[in-house]
Amino acid sequence: MHKEPLDFIHNVGSEFLARADVPNEKTLRAWRPSGLLWPMLRDIQGRALGLRKRTRIIDGKRVVWLQGGNPKGTPVVLLHGFGASKENWLTLLPLLTQRYSLYVPDLPGWGESHFCYDKTYSIDAQVERVAEWMSAVLPGHAHLVGSSMGGTIAALVAARHPDLLCSLTLMNAAGVQGAVMSPFEKALLRGKNTLVAQSTLDVAKVIQAVTHRNKAVLTATLTPLMSQMMVPRKKVNQHMFIQLMQSPPSQSQPSIKDIQTPTLIMWGDRDRIIDVSCVETFAQLIPHAEIKLLRDVGHLPMLEVPSLTSRCLRRFWRAYNITSKKTNIAA
Repeated sequence: MHKEPLDFIHNVGSEFLARADVPNEKTLRAWRPSGLLWPMLRDIQGRALGLRKRTRIIDGKRVVWLQGGNPKGTPVVLLHGFGASKENWLTLLPLLTQRYSLYVPDLPGWGESHFCYDKTYSIDAQVERVAEWMSAVLPGHAHLVGSSMGGTIAALVAARHPDLLCSLTLMNAAGVQGAVMSPFEKALLRGKNTLVAQSTLDVAKVIQAVTHRNKAVLTATLTPLMSQMMVPRKKVNQHMFIQLMQSPPSQSQPSIKDIQTPTLIMWGDRDRIIDVSCVETFAQLIPHAEIKLLRDVGHLPMLEVPSLTSRCLRRFWRAYNITSKKTNIAA
């Protein structure tokens, strides 16, 4: 008998919330993005890949995304995970630009997309914002890929708005409980979210936790850059995680078990954030899904093994590389 999708929040989230440090409301309301290095690097990297930055108002706030690649290709949408941004996909993008039309957003409240204390950043709210954005900007059905938290959002977009997709890829996706508890989940039971970095040293520890292959190189390369983004956002990130734990996905709406879209479950088997045993739970909930395990890879395959990741994605997409007229949904 499979575990229900909400077991993670019920079994782990409640323990975390009972012990978590809740950020001060005044601090959250006053928070604004800071620093110049990271925005400059974002612009340089995007231009080097031939991607243009686009913006649109969704649910009253600005959503920012990178767009580029082959304008005649099937759209590909890439959703990042918790504590991250669209830049998580930069090493993968050059391997997809020739054939596909790429849409790489900062999820609402993350990266360069506007954060607002008065907004709710629950999974349900984010699902509807992403669906509204996809409906507004995409020319047709898309291959939707979600990493970690972005995987939960992608899965529920597929369940609730299947007319927007031609395929779904869940990459080390959050949202279900596996048979084995990861080190990250064990820390949550003690009220500690190890993905919220309080210092540069914490950022290095986060990178080490989310990677397995090429760990030393990635830690040395990414720590100075990621510190610019993660440390100033520490209170905001903690607040947004608490909201995720406080508001599980609605049981009255379609859920993961209702997904009919062609699905690929891709997982690094050395994931220390979301244990590989979650693959079995996802497979039980989505029995038609294909499964691809990546040996000696951690939580972020697109960073650790971008070439292998792109080959797996392109092989899967070739079977579902359809186009259609634009489909609109209610905002």
